Amino acid sequence: MHYTHRLSQARIHQIVGWFVLVPVLILGVVLFVIGKNENLFEEKYDVTTVFSEGFGLRVGYPVMLLGIQVGRVKKIEFTEQNNTEFTLTILKKYQDKIRTNSVAKVGKSGGFLGDPQIEITPGNKNQPIVADGGHIESEEPTNISELLAEAKPMLESVKRTLARVEQITEDVQGVIKTGQATLTEVQGASTRLPGVMDNIRETTATVRQTARNIAADVPGVIASARKSMDRVGDVVEDVKTSTAKLPAVIENARAATEDLKGLMHEDVPAIARSAQGSMEDVNEILAGAKKTFPISVFATRGRAARSEGVDTAPGLRSLRKDELIKE
Repeated sequence: MHYTHRLSQARIHQIVGWFVLVPVLILGVVLFVIGKNENLFEEKYDVTTVFSEGFGLRVGYPVMLLGIQVGRVKKIEFTEQNNTEFTLTILKKYQDKIRTNSVAKVGKSGGFLGDPQIEITPGNKNQPIVADGGHIESEEPTNISELLAEAKPMLESVKRTLARVEQITEDVQGVIKTGQATLTEVQGASTRLPGVMDNIRETTATVRQTARNIAADVPGVIASARKSMDRVGDVVEDVKTSTAKLPAVIENARAATEDLKGLMHEDVPAIARSAQGSMEDVNEILAGAKKTFPISVFATRGRAARSEGVDTAPGLRSLRKDELIKE
């Protein structure tokens, strides 16, 4: 016989009751937990806020206060001004946090790419509490397209900055290469430095020796310079003495010049006239002597010889005026 045939009817009813009661109890517990988590059994109140558009919000989306969910979106409607009015259901226990200066904003649940949600800022305690059915002021979220439009010039500036940074990087690389070459030259100079230092030491020793020699010769040079200065002093005294006599010499020269001028103007013409008269007298004497014997005979022979081209007395010349003129 099967096991169920050996059970009484009451026992069967009891087992069936338990099979029905346990799931119901489990379902009730689950509903209670869900209701508690969803605040289904807590007292709520409604407030409204208005945005220019829906921003992707739907009924049932969460309402947050300081990062804590305090309610949900209950209803979404259009206003006569073609705006979007949201009715928010908020737990009554958070009513004292929402004041007339509270502001409703549209945010994201998971950051920038999360689902939209309404966020309410807490108000000041000195402001009245928003009552059931009251209104909360809203703040429009930043439009992504407008934000991108505003960010476009910034992006262009960033591109230019990056290009400039790239150019600066290339310049820095060039400077680094130049620095490496300079370091190489410095290393080469460092290897040559001992020889340079030896040359400097030798040059310094030579300069010192030269300085000592010059220092030894300085007294003689100074004594010679003093003698030269003494001689120069004597010469200067002589020049001063000569200079003192110079005006008298100049005055004498001027007087001699004046006398010479007077002599040239007065005596020279008289002497010239006297000489001319003497020459005329000599010509007359020569002309008379020509006609006197025996000078006349010699004069005749001399003219004949000259006409034949014979020089009767080489080296002797006539002093007669007419003969001088012919010659």
